Amino acid sequence: MNRKVFRRVSAWKILLWACLGMLIGLALAQLALTVSELRHIDASSMQALQRAEDAARATGDALRRAEASPFQHCSDDDLAVLRNIAYANSYVADLGRIDQGMVRCTALWGQLAEPFVLPEPLYQAGRGFKIWLGQAIVHTHAPSNVVGLQRSLALTAPTTFDLNRFYQDVSLRITNADGTHVLVEREGMRYNPDGAIGLLPGIDVTHCNADLALCAQASARLHWYPVLYPRGLIALLAGSFVAGALACLLHLRSRRHQGVLDRLRHGIANDEIVLLYQPIVCINDLSLKGYEALARWRPADEPEIGPDIFVPLAVQNRLCTALAKVVLARALREMQELLLANPDLILAINTEVADIEDANFIRFALDLTANQAALRRQLHLEVTERADIRSDAFTHNIELLRRAGFAIWIDDFGTGSANLSHLSYARFDGIKIDRLFTSALSTGSPLRSVVPNLLRLAGELDLQVVIEGIETDEQLQLIRGIAPDIHAQGWLFSKALELDEVLQQRPPEAANELGLAA
Repeated sequence: MNRKVFRRVSAWKILLWACLGMLIGLALAQLALTVSELRHIDASSMQALQRAEDAARATGDALRRAEASPFQHCSDDDLAVLRNIAYANSYVADLGRIDQGMVRCTALWGQLAEPFVLPEPLYQAGRGFKIWLGQAIVHTHAPSNVVGLQRSLALTAPTTFDLNRFYQDVSLRITNADGTHVLVEREGMRYNPDGAIGLLPGIDVTHCNADLALCAQASARLHWYPVLYPRGLIALLAGSFVAGALACLLHLRSRRHQGVLDRLRHGIANDEIVLLYQPIVCINDLSLKGYEALARWRPADEPEIGPDIFVPLAVQNRLCTALAKVVLARALREMQELLLANPDLILAINTEVADIEDANFIRFALDLTANQAALRRQLHLEVTERADIRSDAFTHNIELLRRAGFAIWIDDFGTGSANLSHLSYARFDGIKIDRLFTSALSTGSPLRSVVPNLLRLAGELDLQVVIEGIETDEQLQLIRGIAPDIHAQGWLFSKALELDEVLQQRPPEAANELGLAA
């Protein structure tokens, strides 16, 4: 798929994900609103039931205390007892006495001139309690619910079931246990407000107390988020659109990363890693001393991918050792004949700290060169330090390789993790000075003084030196004046060469073939 098609497809994917994000955002917002309203309705039912329970217990307690009065019913002393009970109970408006189905007296009105004949109770609630609804005992009383126990009765206060103190957008109903009798009910003031439309169902939530034979039912219709919160809808859709687009971008990036990683695994396994060879020369006479093998990834039918992309990817995903094995094997396969014909020629191979610490890589390197052990002294393994080298495995394996004949170098010395302390921690054969310091030689950079000091230190520690990045004659002359016996590489001498270009050279005349002159 070419880039133009890929970008067009990606744009459609991003748009699709963004639209999907809006739908998911709206669905989640509606879900959150629905859950909130269900909790709201449930809480209303629970609160109403709690109110009914408190009223029932208080009324029952008042009636039991009234029945316990030691005085003759409707006597002055008895009425005084009833008044004290009624005044102390906020759920009871009045207490009275029943005799032969008639109300003879009440705490507030005393002896009734005309006893009030009670009809048959609407139902019996258990434990001897009888219930009448909407009874006016005397003409000044508003119709009230009446609860009777033996020869006592209680008129509930108007505020006993004051359901208006609860959520106003929920309809509430207090009933007996089986729901056949409604004690009190209140329609929601916003029972079907704007936003509660027919697409969403009405919800009824009922909680009961079996011991008191009471139930509280809360009812409301669910709301539709876009109608209830039109302004919030705009912000929600905009945010969900952006979130969906970002999610798609992250997904595409992850897939692209995974795709490159899978392709890299395939490339390592299928000989897509090729090598170029950068000449290494002597600073003094510019004679050819060897080559550095530089890995390049050339996928089939695709442009070449540079090491600045695939090497970090290999390191991050634990493919660096597999990559190092491929590079080492290919370098020996391609350069073995040349190295055998020129015993003084060196071949530098880049490795990672993780490669040296890996016992499998050590065995691979030793087995690969087992039949040509003499070649080991011509192989320089350059350790690129992306991590701390101070581990027992690293130190042990370096010594193992050095005893076998390999030379171990520190690559890019002076940058990153490569520093002077490592020279005292492990034994190395040489250092390669990074091009950062080379470029500073012909400028006024503070780093200009670093190179002479590094070269002096290397001489004192008996370390070989290769300096990278020689690109101008001025840099060459400066290095030659400081340390004429070291080796160097850079575009001034030659670009990285294909294998056939290397094989066309014939050392020691190779320096002249490269166009170099002392």
